[in-house]
Amino acid sequence: MFKSIFSRLFWTYAAILVLVFTSLSVSAAVFVERFAVDSHTDDVIKVADTIEYWTGSLQIEDGDYRAKTAYKQILKSWAEFLKSDIIITNTEGEVIASTCKVMTAPDNFVNYVMGGNVLKKRSDFNGAYKQKMMVVGVPIKYQGAIVGTMFFNTGMVNVKKTAVELFYIFLVSSAFSILVAFIMVYMQSKRISKPIGAINKVARNIASGNFDQRVAVTSSDEIGQLASSFNFMADSIETLEDTRSEFISDVSHELRTPMTSISGFAEGMIDGTIPPEKHSEYLKIVCDESKRLAKMVNDMLEMSKMSSSEYKLEITKFDLNELARVCIIGLGNRIDEKNLDVNVDFEKDFMPVLADKDAINRVIINLLDNAVKFSYPNTTIGIKTWVEGGKARMCVGNFGDGISGNDLSNIFNRFYKTDKSRAGDKSGAGLGLSFVKNIITLHKQNVWVESVDAKEGSNAKYTKFTFTLELG
Repeated sequence: MFKSIFSRLFWTYAAILVLVFTSLSVSAAVFVERFAVDSHTDDVIKVADTIEYWTGSLQIEDGDYRAKTAYKQILKSWAEFLKSDIIITNTEGEVIASTCKVMTAPDNFVNYVMGGNVLKKRSDFNGAYKQKMMVVGVPIKYQGAIVGTMFFNTGMVNVKKTAVELFYIFLVSSAFSILVAFIMVYMQSKRISKPIGAINKVARNIASGNFDQRVAVTSSDEIGQLASSFNFMADSIETLEDTRSEFISDVSHELRTPMTSISGFAEGMIDGTIPPEKHSEYLKIVCDESKRLAKMVNDMLEMSKMSSSEYKLEITKFDLNELARVCIIGLGNRIDEKNLDVNVDFEKDFMPVLADKDAINRVIINLLDNAVKFSYPNTTIGIKTWVEGGKARMCVGNFGDGISGNDLSNIFNRFYKTDKSRAGDKSGAGLGLSFVKNIITLHKQNVWVESVDAKEGSNAKYTKFTFTLELG
């Protein structure tokens, strides 16, 4: 059976409150009863001192009838005050005065009190009462000797009357407190369970594809922090889903072009639309498109590996300048085709860095390839390395159409191409700079791009990519 957090919290708190209330009630009942008994005993002992005095003065020393009558009246008054029966005995246990019909006292009680002890006991007084009474026995002393006993027999109802009143006050105040506590427990349980329920509802909506759902953050406690973290996670999921959808769309678009070309030319050759004498020309196009398609798939697989947490860099120490020279030599033919000059500016002859050499080689090749691809003919490519801020830095720049402000923030995204680059580059898939960004990020370093006007009176812009590496 499903149990909500609200019901668990509410009934757990309720059980605790009931348990505490029961424990306090039992403890209070015992305490109040003892307090009532002790208070009654204290009152009896105080009255006993007075009765002891009058017993000696009127009952023992004075044999006058009027004195005895006055003595009995005094006993009656104190008996009404204490709501008790008062019984006076001599040393032999014979009752010499009483405010009730009881005319005998238990011998064991008399002997105990005659020993100079104060008796406190519940008893029916040897059957004199139908129910047990609270019996308090006090010795009577006269001129330093014990000359008798006095017993105060009080019904437990009278003894507990004060206790019941106190306990009633306790129950009323406790019941009110419990009611307030239940209301607070209910509100607190709702306060805790409601946002959790909201998070659960939004989580289900997100699971069903509604990625725009969010949880309202109404507090700054742990529940509020959980809601904030959930919203942050939802934002990340929505961004990831948008990226995934965009990625699938871009991949579909990029793969469709070479596949359409391949299938179109193949069908043209099969159905005779393309004459046999041109088969070689179109087969070369099909071959180039196949290679482009294979490269694109390999690049996407490599990109997927880089996005995985299992991708590991092989960090070694090498000379960044030497690696740059090798990359420049590798692109020598393409540089010559556009009649480009290469301006190399190395701050130091030897620039040791700690990085994955193959990965950084790919970064430099991609940046140089783009610089050559988008340079105006007969211009200069700039390559510079230097140390700044405790890091090695490398910059690759070229003169060309440049990158507009709107494109600068997206240039490192997968499959992203500026409009100008699409016009001049039909073979690329827009993954090169994304590779650069991923590789540098895996090295926990930075890469950025700047595109500024070359000089006054010229339409050319100087675009440079800069990245940092850890010094070796």
